[in-house]
Amino acid sequence: MDRPSREQAAASAIDPASVFDLLPDAYLILNEDRTVVLANASYLRMVDVTLSEVQGRSVFDINQFGPPEQRAERYAWLKSALDNLVPGEQRVSPLLRYDIGRPSVTGGGPERYWQIKAGMLASGASEGQLIALCVLDVSESIATNERNQRERAKLRSQARLRQVLIEETTAQLRDHQEQFQQALAFAHVGAWELNPLTGTIACTEQCKANLGLPSSAVLDQQRFFSELVFPDDRARVHAAMTASSENRLPFEVEYRVVWPAQSVHWILVRAEGRYLPDGTLKSMLGFTLDITTRKEAELEQQAIAESEKRAREESDRTARAMDHFVTAVSHELRSPLGAILSWSALLQRSGDGSHVARATDVIERNARQLSHMVDDLLDSGAIATAKLSVNLQPVDLGALAGNVAEDIRMKAEAKGLSLKADDIRSCFVMADESRMKQIVWNLLSNAVKFSAQGTIELSVGLRDGMAELCVRDCGCGIEPEALGRIFERFEQFGAAGGGRVGGLGLGLWLVKNLVDLHHGKVFAQSAGRGHGATFHVMLPLYH
Repeated sequence: MDRPSREQAAASAIDPASVFDLLPDAYLILNEDRTVVLANASYLRMVDVTLSEVQGRSVFDINQFGPPEQRAERYAWLKSALDNLVPGEQRVSPLLRYDIGRPSVTGGGPERYWQIKAGMLASGASEGQLIALCVLDVSESIATNERNQRERAKLRSQARLRQVLIEETTAQLRDHQEQFQQALAFAHVGAWELNPLTGTIACTEQCKANLGLPSSAVLDQQRFFSELVFPDDRARVHAAMTASSENRLPFEVEYRVVWPAQSVHWILVRAEGRYLPDGTLKSMLGFTLDITTRKEAELEQQAIAESEKRAREESDRTARAMDHFVTAVSHELRSPLGAILSWSALLQRSGDGSHVARATDVIERNARQLSHMVDDLLDSGAIATAKLSVNLQPVDLGALAGNVAEDIRMKAEAKGLSLKADDIRSCFVMADESRMKQIVWNLLSNAVKFSAQGTIELSVGLRDGMAELCVRDCGCGIEPEALGRIFERFEQFGAAGGGRVGGLGLGLWLVKNLVDLHHGKVFAQSAGRGHGATFHVMLPLYH
């Protein structure tokens, strides 16, 4: 036989049913009524059934497993694949989850996913139209796909695969960046990146807004430090950035910027560097946040805390001063009272007339001292309760000061001091004469009290359109830190800088308050310990 004849003979000897049974894919042959005509071995193994269990039955009725919901979905799935199928058409169904639930089924486990391919076979008119249904169990591919997705999710979470993430999500990156920009703008957070080679700073519009710049502004490192950062903060910010790049550590720093409207804003910046494999700084990434409101609240709280601390210290100091004042009052009152009582007792016991003049002099001097102290105490109470008033009249300050100097000259000379009052000019001021005498008396008395030797100078003249009274002594001087407190009530500064000397600690406080009542001002100057002090009283001239 020739070759074509042999091939035709071999083909006629092949059993089509055997070939169908050997197909690797699972197949069902259905008739026009959707009844199973044939099922190959692959199908029977896949669903773990025998041919007799499915042959002659409707494809909608076989393999009924799972809950009713799944069976209903399976019915609709088969119907959509088989209805209105025409010759020559190949129809592929979507995936369907249908759980057979038999451990013997390939792959095991209850969750199964299926897909079918349906096509109409050509046949004789007597046989009717037959449908070939290829049933595919895609559960393993679904599981593999899910495993791959989980693995990709793990890979995406690892920093070493960032580049892979970028390549996989390029299409979504722009959307994410836009959302990120919106979130940053909503939170008033600005992002920036510094190129250390060029000094250029690429930043978001919100970052520029935080710095008080328009969106079109160009920013670089030189402008940032020379124009934007508050001068007092520049060294600190620069040091933080330098230390961060040298130590390869993130940094955080707060600084001030002045906006074009001259308003000062506090900015928080956090950043860290990105480095090349050789350790060279590639760029520095960070963000800015306007923390003005928070910082102002912090500074306000700090100010309140400092104020409370100062108030406590002032309260403690006042309490100590009050204790010293009580001690001083007790001591100052005891001395003249003791002298008065002693000489009064001596007068009573002694009949010697020579003691009378001396006794009366001592009693009068100590009584006058007591009177001054009582007057000071009464005046201090009146000032503290705002009840002290002055009767202002035109007064020649020069003449008044000269008279007071003569009254106190004997006291100064008795201590070995020289009182010089040569530079006195006539200056008329509006003053309460008795209160003005009290001011001059207290200043001269203090000069005598704190000077051991030398000269005390009193002068009255004009300065800057005002009358000026100066009392210059050669006493122990005043330390710089004490100058601000010498006019406070109960404060006393002796030769050692803090020891108590004679007096109640009210003299200079009374002077200041009386000068204030005359619309003037008083201040002290001293070169320090051992250099004496000068007190200046400035009063408006009478016109």
